[in-house]
Order: sequence, then structure tokens, then C-alpha cells
Amino acid sequence: MCSSDLEKCFETLLLEMASLFESDGCVAGGETADVLRRAAGKVIAVPATPYKYDNFVVSALKNANHPCAVAARGCQNFLQWEATGGFLDEQVPTEVSNAFTSNSLLGPGCLIEHSTLRAGLFVQRPNSYYPLHNHDAVETYVMIEGVGYWTQGEKTTRHEAGDIIHHPSWMLHAFKTLKHPLVALWRWSGNIDPDTYRLHPDLGSEQRGL
Repeated sequence: MCSSDLEKCFETLLLEMASLFESDGCVAGGETADVLRRAAGKVIAVPATPYKYDNFVVSALKNANHPCAVAARGCQNFLQWEATGGFLDEQVPTEVSNAFTSNSLLGPGCLIEHSTLRAGLFVQRPNSYYPLHNHDAVETYVMIEGVGYWTQGEKTTRHEAGDIIHHPSWMLHAFKTLKHPLVALWRWSGNIDPDTYRLHPDLGSEQRGL
């Protein structure tokens, strides 16, 4: 695929992300959509530095059908995957971050610079558990591939492509996958300072009935 095709895929990805965030009904969703649309076709994406989980992400997106996931697969070479999106590395221990990888396309110091929003993509391995955690930021996930089991407080629900999950500020939440990986968009709004992130020891996915 030539560079112009990759750049077109990246533009398509930003526009697909904008549509999905706009559909979540939140003020921050509309703001994020506006920023992404303004950036589409203007931001110059650069080839990503190879990362240890690149093959895992390629595998997770291999059979994707959702338009946003298809766009992400098409511009994989422009997506910089990191353990925690590059901004929570000090807060999340390796034994936890090994379950997932994410990227940050929008936010402080990101390709699309913004001081009050963060957004990107998130991929979690099959048969893995991301333990209870919370943060001051209001968080939204939009599922675009796979299946995930979300715990919010004491309630656990199953989610698949097309579902939108909101976490109010400081809500305890965790997620688990079974045989399928999950791929989702994520967004932080409100207080997006990573220093507010807290990881909480819990009983483990089996004991919590996930």
C-alpha cells in the first residue's frame, strides 16, 4: 500500500472515530468529534515505531467488520501502540498492562494536540482481565470489535461492537475477555491528569463472577 493510501486510511479512521464519539450523546463526544473532523486530512501521520504487541493488534483486527476497525487495520503502520497509551506507564504495573495495549491519537503531546481531551484505541487480549481501577476523568469506550465483560461498581454486563460504555468520574470499573479480543475507542474528558488514576486490588475475575 502506498503512502497516499495509508494517509487516506488514517483520514477515514479519524472520521469514523468522530462519528462514533458524536453518537454517544455526551458534550465531550461532540467536542471530540469536532476536533477529529478538523484534523482529518490535515494532520500528517508518521510511520509508527515497531512495538512488541503489533502482531497481537494485527491479529485482533484481522477479521474486523466494523468500519472503524477496518479503517484502523488499513492504517496500522501509522498507529503507535504502547503499553498504556504512553501516559499511564508509571501507574499501571507490567503484570496488568500485559493484558492490553492502546494508543493516544488525541491529547496533550499527541499527534492531535489537545489540552482537555484524550482519545485513542484500545485492544485487550483474549482470556485476560484488567482489574478494578478508577480515575477523576470521565471515560467512554465505544466497542468496535470482539466481546468484553464490563464491571461497573457491582454490575457486570456483556458488550460487543457498537456498544457504548460510560464511566463517570471515580467509578470503579474492570473488564474481562474470554475467547475473543476486544477492540474499542476510548476517551477521557474532564480532569484528564493521569496522576488521578488508581488501580485497586480485588478478588480476581473468577471470584467476581465475570
